[in-house]
Amino acid sequence: MDAKPNVLVVDDLELNVSYLEEVIRPLNVNIITALSGKEALQKIRGIELALALIDVQMPEMDGLELASIINADRTRDLLPIIFVTAHAYNEFHLDKYYESGIIDFIIKPFQRSVLLSKIKILLELHRQKIRIRESERIYRTLLNASPEGIIIMDLNGEINEISEMTLKIFGITNKNEFIGKHIHCLFPPEEHTRLMEVMGRTRLDGLTQNIEFILTKADQSQFISEISMKLIQEEGQIPGAFMAIIRNISSRKKMEQQLIHTERLASLGEMAAGIAHEINQPLNTISLGLENLFIEIKKNKTIDEVYLLRKANKIFDNIARLDYIIDHIRTFSRSNDGDVLSNFNVNESIREGVSMISGQFVHKGIELIPHFDENIQPVLGNSYKLEQVIINLLINAKDALEEKQKYLKRDFQKIIEITSYQKENSIFIEVKDNGIGIKPDLLDKVIIPFYTTKEAGKGTGLGLSISFGIINEMNGNIDIKSEWSVGTMIQIMIPVVFKEGNESHE
Repeated sequence: MDAKPNVLVVDDLELNVSYLEEVIRPLNVNIITALSGKEALQKIRGIELALALIDVQMPEMDGLELASIINADRTRDLLPIIFVTAHAYNEFHLDKYYESGIIDFIIKPFQRSVLLSKIKILLELHRQKIRIRESERIYRTLLNASPEGIIIMDLNGEINEISEMTLKIFGITNKNEFIGKHIHCLFPPEEHTRLMEVMGRTRLDGLTQNIEFILTKADQSQFISEISMKLIQEEGQIPGAFMAIIRNISSRKKMEQQLIHTERLASLGEMAAGIAHEINQPLNTISLGLENLFIEIKKNKTIDEVYLLRKANKIFDNIARLDYIIDHIRTFSRSNDGDVLSNFNVNESIREGVSMISGQFVHKGIELIPHFDENIQPVLGNSYKLEQVIINLLINAKDALEEKQKYLKRDFQKIIEITSYQKENSIFIEVKDNGIGIKPDLLDKVIIPFYTTKEAGKGTGLGLSISFGIINEMNGNIDIKSEWSVGTMIQIMIPVVFKEGNESHE
């Protein structure tokens, strides 16, 4: 139950004090009485008052002096004071009184109803002030209890409040150094345009979630963050401010990069047969070309220049092809290219992924059917990461086909279809197989890290989880549709690139 509000009653005549006490007692307040200003100051020390009823003319300390002392602390709201006096208004210099917190005069003798109505209004204002103060206390407690950084700013981006965790995240010692500044001060210049775009989107949609940004600490060092932004609306759904929630995800991103690298190396192991096939073809061509040259020289003791150039060019072409394959494998397996973004065509990544693994498909009797839309627009991301996703999906499809063959205990026509197309402002990639499929109760679990439907020792369970993370980095998503013993279709959606200009973003 809320404590009763304290009301101070001061008059040098005890009869007047008793009368006022009798009048206001029904209002359920705690009444503090005094017969002088000095006694009043002693009794209210350390006590919060809701209002005061004070006589004007009293010996030693009059009402104005007492009011001035009570409201001398200008760092808090003035205590509302009603003067109860037998003197007319024109006897007072009202400006001087109002400066001391006197808000009204009650002329003796007075009607009870008039005094009670004024006091009721002031008590309700006091209760509202207490509720607001409690709301602010709860707000600040929640603000500072959050394990994530919180920044409150106005619609222009000017910082109004910073949580304690925000101070720790940015290494700020005094938040007042940042209050009143634009939130730009926490971002490097290259992120300012994108920040304004997110603020604009949040103002329209009300909420923007989990957008990655580079942020700058007080010591000018930088870190990777994930920011969600909420529009705070006032009464009548009027936009009032923004709340930004900040997470430092540097450690998580480092771990993700390590997992991606691990999965890449695992993919290279899976692709060994395909890589061997890709390398054997140019090696065989080089070997045959050299053998033909030696036979020609041995037979004729000489060689035609045109024939020599044709064979040499073919040999050099295949050496270049070997060099490309080796360089592609080296780049694909590298772990330090995760932050390089560029505009690229998804068909190129799909073809590279297919070329790395197609040897296995031929060897295992799997028919790979491509359907590529050659008129699609580019996307923004890391082409090698998307290639990793494609390889992972193709390996999963291959395994599903082999598992179905074991399940059926007979051979069947094994098919994988891979399709690309554009619909409005998005690029879609679909990998569809007629393999074993995924049981309905397992469908929601396949993206959990280290969860795998494969037999022991055949998969890490990281592939799909990492693929989801890679596509999410490109602001896309993955949808899985599967029917047990019928097959699986995995659809990737990635937004197209609109802006022209700089093709690379590091």
